[in-house]
This record gives sequence, C-alpha cells and structure tokens, in this order.
Amino acid sequence: MSSPVPSFSFIVPALNEEKNLPAAIAEIVSAARAGGVSDYEIIVVDDGSTDGTVAAVEQLCARYGNITLMCNETRRGVGKSFLAGAAIARKEYCLIVPGDNEFDLGFFSRAVATLAGGEADFIVTHVVNSGLRPCHRRVISFLYLGLFNFLFGTRFRYTNGIVIYPAAWIRSAKLLSGGYTFQSEALLKAHREGKRFAHAGMNIRPRAHGRSKIFSFGVLAEVLASLARIKRAP
Repeated sequence: MSSPVPSFSFIVPALNEEKNLPAAIAEIVSAARAGGVSDYEIIVVDDGSTDGTVAAVEQLCARYGNITLMCNETRRGVGKSFLAGAAIARKEYCLIVPGDNEFDLGFFSRAVATLAGGEADFIVTHVVNSGLRPCHRRVISFLYLGLFNFLFGTRFRYTNGIVIYPAAWIRSAKLLSGGYTFQSEALLKAHREGKRFAHAGMNIRPRAHGRSKIFSFGVLAEVLASLARIKRAP
C-alpha cells in the first residue's frame, strides 16, 4: 500500500519582486503537480515592497485561488517573513520559496516521495550548479558555511537553500534569528534534537529581474550578530 502524499505550505517572502513573482508562483504550481501534491497552499509575505508586488499577488490570487497574501506593516527581513507565514500555515510541511524565482524546484518530486515514505523528518537542499553565481558570492557562502560549522561543530553542506520543515516543528522552534541566518539556526536546533535529514541537490537559475538583496554591510552585520546570539544561547 502506498503512503499518502503529504500536504505543503509554500511560503514566498517577497520584497520588490513584482516582475519575478508570476514565474515563481508558476514554478510552485508546476512542482506540486509533478510531485502529485494536490493539497497545498501558497502564502506570499510582502515585506514592505515599494513596487507593484502587492498588485501582482492580488492578480495571482484571482488566477490560482489558493494564494494567501500577508503584508508586513514594517520591513522585517526574510526570516521573520517566513516565520510569519509559517504561523498561519495549515498544511503538514512548509518550505520557503524566495520570490526572486532563483531556485529550481525540480528536486521537489523526490522530496515528496522521501517524506511520504517516512525516510526523513526534514529535506535540506544544497546548490549543485553554484558556478552560475558570481565568484564573490560563492566565496562569501563558503566562508559563512565554514564559520558556522566551526562554531557549532556541525558538517552541513548548505544551510541557506530550501528546507522542508514539519510545519508544527518550525512554529514551535522559537528561533533567535529573524534574518538570513534563521535556517542555519533552525537546522542546528533540529540537528541537536536528533532529527533525520535527507539531502537533495537543487539547481539555481539567474535572476530575471532586479538585483539580489543578500549582500550589503547591513546584512553582514546582521549575520554576525545573529551568529553571536546563537553561540551565546544555552
């Protein structure tokens, strides 16, 4: 007897992604169909966009019907935006899908089968075609991951891709981080709790519109402060 297919909440943080969101939502719908997932929802969390992101989401809601729009009153960052979406998620599992549409969801079908078979508690992705990214971004990612693994005695291959979480677990996790380090902290917590991880290779694609918001002095300061808080925590 085959195992039932789980349900999923796709949480899409978006900051000025008016032009990228239609393709990101279409990617989610296609991935769900390919994975045999009929019970899913999409939660778009607008983080104070100043372009037409909200209007774009409203049009997508009318087209697809299973999209919920949340709007942060003030800019909160990607981690807090994801966690706000997870707080209202109604499905068994939830995952972050950035609104920039840089992540290819081709791995999702295999992830669904792994979870349905009870082989893992979490799915953790790593980028297999990182050569598409600029050299400085690859270097920074390498240094960040090396620092994280050194500080916490872990051996993660990647912590900032797509992670599929049990929704109830991520809602109860009480993370200290609200920015780009939130998934690193979540995975560290799950690792310490003895959760089972399955790893999946994931392709990325060039951003079609706009520029990445990851690299700035403000983000770097936030990342270092978050790592310090995590290290000091009991």
